[in-house]
Amino acid sequence: MAIYKIAEINILINPIYGYTKKQMEPFICGETDYEFDASATREEIERSVSRDETPVPPALHEGPIILTKICRRMLEDYDGFFFHSSSLCLNGEGYLFTALSGTGKSTHTSYWRELFGGKVTMINDDKPIIRKIDGKFYVCSTPWMGKSNIGTNLNAPVKAVYVLKRGDENRAEQVSPAKVFRELLEATLLPDKRENTAKLLELYDGLFSQAKLVELYCKPEIEAAKTAYNAVNEEAL
Repeated sequence: MAIYKIAEINILINPIYGYTKKQMEPFICGETDYEFDASATREEIERSVSRDETPVPPALHEGPIILTKICRRMLEDYDGFFFHSSSLCLNGEGYLFTALSGTGKSTHTSYWRELFGGKVTMINDDKPIIRKIDGKFYVCSTPWMGKSNIGTNLNAPVKAVYVLKRGDENRAEQVSPAKVFRELLEATLLPDKRENTAKLLELYDGLFSQAKLVELYCKPEIEAAKTAYNAVNEEAL
């Protein structure tokens, strides 16, 4: 058993499989106090395996179960929620890019790394958590970073959230949450309790009162990263 710090919360987790343990290693905090236990049981893993239409090894079921438990508690008690996106840190600020799978989130953030070089640090390429801490919203990494496993144990205040869409030209527009509400809901883990739905919507309201929300149509090229950056920064590239 070990204590892991994820989104600034100490969580007790007892990984059953070595694969999961290795994946989570960078988040061990070495402390003894914890807020809750998010371990997956063998019974939960077996149930997950039995429901899988395309069977994968049981070890690959453990992480998603743990992450789901963490995200449920984050929303329930800690002003946080899962947000499916590729996220990076530039000049100490967090930028998140969400889209349907296969749209090109990871490809787009690779252009940011090409454009800004060492100034960019990937936070999490697939499964970060957004959490309100002391009145400010942060994008926080988790041990689950997508197929390419790109990211690091890092939190950053959210500067902007982009809803990424394929286009024939590179075009970015700041929008209201209502304009892309369906995409925002698709990016998160929907609450399992009615009262938590209200919490989620309240958190979205708070997030987008602080951070910029951008609908981004783009081509698979580095110019798209320039368009995205210029949409939320006064000093254009």
